Amino acid sequence: MTLTQADSRTARRAASRRPPRRGLARRFAAGVAGIALAAAAVYTQQNFAMSFEQRVSYLTYKGRIGETVETKRFTVKVLSVAAARAVDTTDYSNKVTKVATSNLFLLVDVSATSAREPFKLSRLSPPVLLTADGRRYQPTDKVNDALTLFNKYIQPGFWSSGLLVFEVPQDAVPGADLVFIPPVSPLVSDNYAPEAQIDLGLSGAAADRLISQAKDYHSLVSASR
Repeated sequence: MTLTQADSRTARRAASRRPPRRGLARRFAAGVAGIALAAAAVYTQQNFAMSFEQRVSYLTYKGRIGETVETKRFTVKVLSVAAARAVDTTDYSNKVTKVATSNLFLLVDVSATSAREPFKLSRLSPPVLLTADGRRYQPTDKVNDALTLFNKYIQPGFWSSGLLVFEVPQDAVPGADLVFIPPVSPLVSDNYAPEAQIDLGLSGAAADRLISQAKDYHSLVSASR
């Protein structure tokens, strides 16, 4: 059979009236779904992503000086608090040097044990001195860590004791707490990491007494031997 020119035009018109193929509809639907998923991801990131501070927020256990504060990861006790206007330290060659301050060195004697795994305190997330008005002071870097609790392994079944040394102004002493924080990784999310907040018993009168009785010099080197 021979196809005439008129028949050819009729066939082309009929083809143009056919509904679009299903493949095109599927691609369009997939594109719409992809846009919706991307928008949802952006919304979730903006509204539900936790900040670093939230990811390392702590579950706080509270106590007072002389009390044993037990958490799921460690147990800690503050044994005593003293103050000095000068301390000593050592360098890499064990040379002893006297270090003075125009403020105060607060010497917090701490004992701790681990519940499950041994650990050492970290300078990345160290224990801090928390003042009544919310200031936080990290342990001073003027003292070699080898002379402090930073040098001790805190292990299950054993109590490790040592000093934490803070350099603070006098107005930081009244109402100060020690916040004992175990090492924490910024790469690991743990919304229930424990910390112990310990009232050092430095009420107005006690703080005044501690400041007025601050030693002119306290040897850390002789105490660690």
